[in-house]
Amino acid sequence: MRQPDISADLYLRLSVDREGKTAIERQEADCRAWAARHGLVVRQVHVDRGRSGYKDVTRKGFEAARAAVTSGAVRTLIVWKLDRLSRKGTAEVGPLLDEFDLNHSRLVSVMDGLDSSSPGDRLAMASLSEWARAEAETQGERIRHAKQYLRSRGRWIGGQPPYGLRVDAASGQLTPDPETAVYARLIADEALSGRPLVKIARLLNEYEIAAPRGGLWQVGSLSQLLRAPAFAGLLPETETVWDEKRDCRRYTSVVRPYLDPQTGQPVMVGEGIVTLKEQQRIVAELESRTRLRGDGVKRPVRGPAHLLTGLLYCDAEGCGARMSRNGTSYVCQGVRLGHTCPGARAMATSVEAAVVAAVLVRQPGVAAEWNDGDISRKRALLFEVVERVWVTRAEGRGRRFEPDKRLRIVWAAEGSHGGASHQV
Repeated sequence: MRQPDISADLYLRLSVDREGKTAIERQEADCRAWAARHGLVVRQVHVDRGRSGYKDVTRKGFEAARAAVTSGAVRTLIVWKLDRLSRKGTAEVGPLLDEFDLNHSRLVSVMDGLDSSSPGDRLAMASLSEWARAEAETQGERIRHAKQYLRSRGRWIGGQPPYGLRVDAASGQLTPDPETAVYARLIADEALSGRPLVKIARLLNEYEIAAPRGGLWQVGSLSQLLRAPAFAGLLPETETVWDEKRDCRRYTSVVRPYLDPQTGQPVMVGEGIVTLKEQQRIVAELESRTRLRGDGVKRPVRGPAHLLTGLLYCDAEGCGARMSRNGTSYVCQGVRLGHTCPGARAMATSVEAAVVAAVLVRQPGVAAEWNDGDISRKRALLFEVVERVWVTRAEGRGRRFEPDKRLRIVWAAEGSHGGASHQV
């Protein structure tokens, strides 16, 4: 059912929404005052905060305002100024005015003093929309030249610096922030030590160290910070790609070091929290924890954390399922998944000690490397020597673990020739 003609909707837009700015509120106040003077009641306010009127971006507020008029919900749409509605010229404003005419509706621009239902105002709107588009293009060109000038002199080109850094007003370069640099360096040191990002986030949150935008630290925000070129004192550049559908370039989420067009080398933009070599080590470590799936999505690489995972198998009759560590024991996965297998179970320390002892007896030359190796290297050594280890069920609870009765090791070299095994 069509609303009475006294109802109107407002559309408000702000390209850059910064904390403390009141432009949206001032737009709304002026539009409401105009509506009241002309006997109109504001039905709904549609807002786009931080959305460009020139670039090809989704504007939910704009689409909702447009739909309200074309559907007949209201007959009047009020904007503070025409360039708040759009900066794309007649390519967008023209079809919009045609749609309003078909629905016997109107567009009102308060500060321009224009009403599309008044003779001559539609032509003025078309002219103003083209001026707004030309101004946006000129402004964009000025910004590009300014950024190129700042880049050539190794100065920060704008935006929020990474956590732990600030822009020095005199030099225009990055310098450690006296309040947060110590925490940023803590994050870097923890990452260099190989500590998982989830544990770093937990540490920061536990001591109530606020994230850059407030609230809690997350794995994603830590990863983004540690990878940021500016974290190592390098000038950043956001990668762009050509969008075939929109026939223009668009920004991606990939940020990389800016390369000087003359030398092809990264440009320093001040002092970072880490050195370039330190950041390369951190990034390499982070990359080693993920793998690229077939669909192009990165997923975490979760390597086995326990010594015999992937080698132990349940030797109960008719089972043969893998065994995995659960608490202090290795347990048949068939039991854990609710299968009918009665299930083998063995204390982790006992079965690991028995297998390691058997391996070192068979391969005494690896003893030194074994003692110095971490869990990953020890597992690699085991997989070179052992094909699998079968574990039988214990005859009764509470008895001492007896490897010669409970374990059957299949050695890698022998297993490849018919699966011969050796009873420990």
